[in-house]
Amino acid sequence: MTRILISLLILLLTPITAHASTRCEPVIMGNGPSLHPEGVTYDPIRHRFLVGSVTHGTVSRVENGQARTLVDDPWLITTMGLAVDARRGRVLVTNADLGLADRSKPETTRAFAGLGIYDLRTGRALHRLTLATGPGHFANDVALAPDGTAFVTDSISGTIYRVTPDGTSSTLVQHPDLAQPSTGGWGLNGIAHVGDKLLAALSGARKLAVIPLANPRNVTTITAPIGAPDGLLALSRNRLLLVDNTAANRVAEVRTHDRWQTVEVVREVAWPDKAPTTLTNTPCGAYAVAGRLDVLLGGGRSDEFVLRKV
Repeated sequence: MTRILISLLILLLTPITAHASTRCEPVIMGNGPSLHPEGVTYDPIRHRFLVGSVTHGTVSRVENGQARTLVDDPWLITTMGLAVDARRGRVLVTNADLGLADRSKPETTRAFAGLGIYDLRTGRALHRLTLATGPGHFANDVALAPDGTAFVTDSISGTIYRVTPDGTSSTLVQHPDLAQPSTGGWGLNGIAHVGDKLLAALSGARKLAVIPLANPRNVTTITAPIGAPDGLLALSRNRLLLVDNTAANRVAEVRTHDRWQTVEVVREVAWPDKAPTTLTNTPCGAYAVAGRLDVLLGGGRSDEFVLRKV
């Protein structure tokens, strides 16, 4: 009887182990018709990446390198930041308009900030939240707290919105230091939840912003040799990965010894793919997405994207 049980266990576990190993590929060459994903996240329940689309405003699951649509909601224009709330079976998607999407309109281009919340298995819409409209709004990224509260960055107005698990939205903070600088570039970009704080990328200012949740108006900023930070990924309470997609085109790891008053760069990786944007964590480690935004912003289209392990 013992041998039979052992044999059964081996048979059951072998395909799972083999399947898991395929998910640890250092590079996944993706393909999706003119998809141009800027945001990426990971579904730990079904062991697959999810990517957004600047052009189509969709959310796609990545299976063997192929992007297959999970969410296709006409309300979505450009899907930027993504986050999976596995405990509640949801995927959260920021909705904005860069002016390059199939559903772009003059009245929404750089004039819309929204958050869509969808069933992680079926893609069914659970909440569609319009956070702001009118000139000077662009929802960029979203971070999740353990209790399911979402925080959304607005890259132009310098606003971080808070959305509770039941879909109630409010303004957490609006601050001039978080707004788009007059010299150009985005204001708020990527965001990460770290303990009792939010960390946010200020791309145009080339800084990190620190927002204490207990007193969000008490915004401080960190200047360090981090380039123009885009996507952020918290590794622990004192370590952070960030994408620097300036001419340096790299992923850097920064660490703090003083609760995010200062940081130091402890590791940097020159990125072989052009224009990486955001990061996600998986059982195999962190991955960055490069959605050929260089091609899109140059007036072209590409079906290719790359997911690469950091």
